[in-house]
Amino acid sequence: MQIRLKRYEPAESLDQAIALAQLLTEDGEFKRDLKPSERAFIRNERILTQQDFYYWLRYCAIIRDGVEGGGLGTLNLWESQKVLMTLIEKLEERNIEMQDRGEPCDGILICDNKGGRQLGHTMIGRAITMHRLTTWNYTRAMGASIDEDKLLELYDRDKLILDNLPFFLKPKLEFDKKGEHISFLHSKSRILYQQAKQQSGIGTGRQFDINHNTEISTWPYPRMLEMDFFPTLPQHPYTFSLQETTPAGRGNWWFIWSQRVREGRIPRWAYLYIPFYAEPKKYRRTPPANWNPSEDTLAMAKLVYDTSPEFVGKAVILTRDQMYWWESSYREAQENNSLNLFLSNYSVTPDQSFQHTTLSAFKAEVLDKLRMQVKRGAAYEVSLS
Repeated sequence: MQIRLKRYEPAESLDQAIALAQLLTEDGEFKRDLKPSERAFIRNERILTQQDFYYWLRYCAIIRDGVEGGGLGTLNLWESQKVLMTLIEKLEERNIEMQDRGEPCDGILICDNKGGRQLGHTMIGRAITMHRLTTWNYTRAMGASIDEDKLLELYDRDKLILDNLPFFLKPKLEFDKKGEHISFLHSKSRILYQQAKQQSGIGTGRQFDINHNTEISTWPYPRMLEMDFFPTLPQHPYTFSLQETTPAGRGNWWFIWSQRVREGRIPRWAYLYIPFYAEPKKYRRTPPANWNPSEDTLAMAKLVYDTSPEFVGKAVILTRDQMYWWESSYREAQENNSLNLFLSNYSVTPDQSFQHTTLSAFKAEVLDKLRMQVKRGAAYEVSLS
């Protein structure tokens, strides 16, 4: 059957999917023969969701963030998530161009140093994983985190997506063991879940097309990633791996490895830093009518304006609400003697995100002011006449 593909509006797709689901009996049989238009719609959605991740997102179920009212909904990308997706698109285009030239491709491998909490990058990792697992055959995936609790969070997000897919996009399960693995009967695609505290190496003896690891900075043996896991990622245009975390100290594996990626010394990996202000709906507080930002807050806002083109692709001018949130939260952290933790979780630059986890002879605010004044070196050439 030949059809002309049509890009339905999301609401129209969802309405038709609900109407079709009502035609199913408890045994999964149709109450009547489907009309040609209904069969064409199913085929249309299967083709477009396989080829277009953005089209598939209309069917991607999530528990919405509190700033959006909570409850069950579908994934509508935030600005902070679009930053990650822009890098993924850039790497995918590069890979295809290299493949067309007959060159080896490194894949879409991303070191994601998060300077803010709850910016939606974990959700992107899960969505990409489930998209590939449910739309392509023989896909091998792995998700890993620090411990069982964090691992179950990944599994639960995956199951929410899978359970809420319309029947015509949902592959038949073969095995499903909570927090360990899921496999599909006909497509033979599968996902393995592992935790960093396990005795054996991560992914040893296997190969993975899709991977997403979280909380890397707190893993007890992170070098196992370089030794055991990274070699399992094949050189292929569509190999995808996202290593994402907020920093947890200086001088540790994540600090050293991510800095090496940022400096281009590990060429297979691409670097991404996402600052706390990347999603404008979050981290705001209404200031008093007579409030004026402090000198430190103004210096922070200037640093945001100067560095934001590198990190989010455009110059950002913080609003009064954002500046007041930062200033009041900064002062609260000072009083709690936890400024280093605040700056690590809500940073403006990668350098600021890496804070000492123990008390220093110098106050955290002194070190922060010094770091804010540092400018990264620029390469230059010297000619001798």
